Amino acid sequence: MKSTAALLAALFLAPIASLQSAEPRFTPSVSAPRLQIREWTEPRLKPGDLAPQLIATDWIQGEPVAEFATDKAYLVEFWATPLWTCDDNVPHLNSLFHKFKEKGLMVIGQHVQAKLAGDDQTTPKAVVTKATASRTYPVALDTANPKQGTMMDTWMSAAGQICLPSAFLVGKDGRIAWIGNPAEVIEGKMAYPVALEKKIEELLAGHFNVPKAAAEFLAEQQLERKGHLKSVAEGLLQDESLSGQSLDTAYEIAVKANEGGFNNDEHRASHLAVLARATFMKGEKEKAVALQEKVIALMVDAKTDEANMATYQATLESATLESYKAGRLPATTRQGMVITLKAGDPAPKLNCGEWIQGKPVTEFANDKAYLIEFWATWCGPCVAGIPHLNALHLKFEDKGLVVIGQNVEGKDQTPVKAFVEKMADGMTYPVALDNTSGFEQGSMRHSWLDAAGLNHIPAAFLVGKDARIAWLGHPNELTEEMIAEVLAGEGDSSKTSAAIPNPVDASIEKR
Repeated sequence: MKSTAALLAALFLAPIASLQSAEPRFTPSVSAPRLQIREWTEPRLKPGDLAPQLIATDWIQGEPVAEFATDKAYLVEFWATPLWTCDDNVPHLNSLFHKFKEKGLMVIGQHVQAKLAGDDQTTPKAVVTKATASRTYPVALDTANPKQGTMMDTWMSAAGQICLPSAFLVGKDGRIAWIGNPAEVIEGKMAYPVALEKKIEELLAGHFNVPKAAAEFLAEQQLERKGHLKSVAEGLLQDESLSGQSLDTAYEIAVKANEGGFNNDEHRASHLAVLARATFMKGEKEKAVALQEKVIALMVDAKTDEANMATYQATLESATLESYKAGRLPATTRQGMVITLKAGDPAPKLNCGEWIQGKPVTEFANDKAYLIEFWATWCGPCVAGIPHLNALHLKFEDKGLVVIGQNVEGKDQTPVKAFVEKMADGMTYPVALDNTSGFEQGSMRHSWLDAAGLNHIPAAFLVGKDARIAWLGHPNELTEEMIAEVLAGEGDSSKTSAAIPNPVDASIEKR
């Protein structure tokens, strides 16, 4: 598996089990047990090992496959619905199935929804039944076997796989030849699995290099272990009062997370930034500053296809450096994101994409206030809040308020225009798509949401006539009185909502 693909998989694909669920929590003034940092051990299942048994019993499409035939190779893909990362792979996997089935390839779609969202299996059955033309290979549900466990237990968990989709290639000798993501990453985007097709050809021809695949797999596992340690350290270090043995533990974890090699400079910088924070919290200010300066240098010099992203990240890291130099910890979110935009700060530029409704707004006028709400069509709480936002638009438009619906749809922006047209009089304020020319996830998202540490939507910003952020937070917390005060130039930014997501909000990482 390519290192780039593995890294992006960890960032964008849906986790089966959150590594941070095991993150230790320490209460100030209460002594905590010393966290045992386990050394990395090889997964119980890797390329070259005999493939586990096929123990699925509920086959919802195709003939059941109970065992591996000696004249066939197998591609076993673990997936779940409704994950677009899995859904997008279906046509490609189906194409591989038809291209190689006469040469001895069997494709199996192994669904693992029960481990993700309870035991309801009706949804995947309906999805598979509806798309029989595009998914013609056998599909099974991961039903629990009292004696043998589940396919996810014996395959994915045994191989240390935590993301979907995940695939296993099994040779005609019944041994695993390769484990990884069935898709690949080309220029930062998931693409047709060309690399997987080549692996299948080599496997069927009998000259696939299994030892090399095993070495690459184990190297990726080492990187994933370090990623886990980094996540644990980040969680511990969010507690600014951490001290004593607990702080020593967090520092030790951060040190271990920085040992060995990395995928690239950006990857290395992200780990080093955690160590810099731990070092600062231990009272070693000068050393922390030096580490953070190295982080910035790595980000600036990063060889990346998304140059704007590297520049943006370097800006965030610079804000952290200035905090360290001033002798204070930078404000961060629970996810470790550095907060550089807060109430009272000048509002970032409006770098929107296409305006699909209303007159485009390119800059802030000094006789108007602005309410910018970030939303998406797939976000239930966002859609539910549209009537409230529309009412504010109709009430305050003549008094100088400009409401902007800033969409952050993500991967596919095509549904937005039809959605807005269907809303008609229920959504009358200007609506813009995000600008994805420099950032795959959108320029407005990066310069507003990410900068403010807001990882959930809906989220709103109220900008005063002085072009400064007067308020930010959940739009349901914004009152008409607050808007009236801002329009009158009397807004108090100290009353702004904390940048903590409402539990019913939708994660911005959904798409």
